[in-house]
Amino acid sequence: MDILGALTAAHHLRGIVSEVRRGPQKDWEKDENAFLTHFGVPFEEYALIVSHMTDEQRNLLEKTIAVNPEAAVLWVLAMEETG
Repeated sequence: MDILGALTAAHHLRGIVSEVRRGPQKDWEKDENAFLTHFGVPFEEYALIVSHMTDEQRNLLEKTIAVNPEAAVLWVLAMEETG
């Protein structure tokens, strides 16, 4: 498991969410406890899924975050690992 990669990806995505949002941030975008309350899973689980994404999937994730961050997170959490 690439824990450092997962943490790096999580940190990168947090920065993207902060930069591309128009208007005030939601609590779950800046607080891990609020993320857990809102989505029902810890942020680390989300970050782990992101760390297994392909470059193409990450690119799509970034574009989705720019438009609708909540939908982007839900998309990631709905993913199932294949292979």
